[in-house]
Amino acid sequence: MKREVLAKEMKKIMKTGKIYLGMRQAERAIKNGEAKLLIVANNAPEVPEASVPIIKLDGDGFELGALCGKPFSVAIVTVVSEGEGKLSSMVK
Repeated sequence: MKREVLAKEMKKIMKTGKIYLGMRQAERAIKNGEAKLLIVANNAPEVPEASVPIIKLDGDGFELGALCGKPFSVAIVTVVSEGEGKLSSMVK
């Protein structure tokens, strides 16, 4: 998936949906069945076992953080609700 498309969809999801940032929240959302999609940086320490679609970003955590509008490194983004975004339909 192209980075521009991912950035555009992430903006929609950030505005109208719900996401969690970080490994612990990702593991918790997967365990509770909340997670719909995972976006993982290429330098993430480990990817949790999940039965949801996973997008592996070809950039590091700082690039993933920038896609989320954060000034820090983010190893994993868990999409709980996409809102108006359509990332999950692009992955399947």
